Parts: sequence; structure tokens; C-alpha cells
Amino acid sequence: MKYFEMFAGVGGIGLGLPKEWECVGLSEIDKYASQVLKYHYPKVKNYGNCTSIKWEEVPDFNLLTGGSPCQDFSIAGKRRGLAGAKSSLAWEFIRALREKRPTYFIWENVKGVLSSRGGWDFGNLLTAFSESGYSLWWQVLNAKDFGVPQNRERIFVIGFREGSPKEVF
Repeated sequence: MKYFEMFAGVGGIGLGLPKEWECVGLSEIDKYASQVLKYHYPKVKNYGNCTSIKWEEVPDFNLLTGGSPCQDFSIAGKRRGLAGAKSSLAWEFIRALREKRPTYFIWENVKGVLSSRGGWDFGNLLTAFSESGYSLWWQVLNAKDFGVPQNRERIFVIGFREGSPKEVF
């Protein structure tokens, strides 16, 4: 399985994937996070700013992962939702899905996306994922339920292309 990690940070999502899976590309703009990625993935290209990626130049992959910026969705933020400059980058994730058409995707974000702008933001994202050709499964998971000593709720949306098996991994 080949994957591409958007909004990679220090590569957290990739750390949870099977070691035999191949990362074919990353997208991260933070200088320090990019240094960590270069250390852990010395042969993998960091495509940088997701808004300027030319997806036709990226190797094909089966899985797209990413947790787009959450500041505008967070209950601790200004709650601008998809209208905010940072959280609107979720549309870049959808652009990648539409241009590369991987078999699967994993999108992660804060639980606040469910209530952002009265739930309309999450509804719009689910519609866009679906209209991009994906069947969806989503659930809020809490890190404390997985041995992490922190109450950290996150939503995960898993998408698989029509006709793909429902057993995602």
C-alpha cells in the first residue's frame, strides 16, 4: 500500500500505519516539523504548501491521509469554520482526492468540526467527500481510550471508493 500524508506535522498518522506501507510523499510547511520529516523520511519528497501541489506530478498512491488545520473548527478558536483561512484548507484535501482518486482516505480533525457553524461545515465536508466518489465511515475517538493519558477527542472520517471493500485495512 502506498500513501501520501497531507498536513503531515511530524508524520503522526504515518506512524500508525503498517511499516511495510510506502510513503510516496508528504505535505508540510512548518520548518521544524519538516526537519523531523526529513530525518524520518530522508528519501520521501515534502511537497510543501498543499495549495501549490501539482497532483499530476505526484506518484500514484492508494491512501491519502491528513488532519487539516483545525483552528477555525475548534471550540477554543473563533469558530469561523470552513470560512476561516486555516480550516478552509480541508478543501485542498478534497482537491487531492478528486485529482488523484486514491482507493482510501483518512481525514482527521477536532471534534468541534461537528458543531462548527451549526453542523453545516461537517455536512458540507461529508457531501464533498461523497461527491468525490467515496463511501464514508466516521467516528469520534478519544485518545484516553487507547492508553494515552490525555482526554483528546478527534473525529476520523474514512472514505473508500465505490466498489471497494468495506474492510478498510
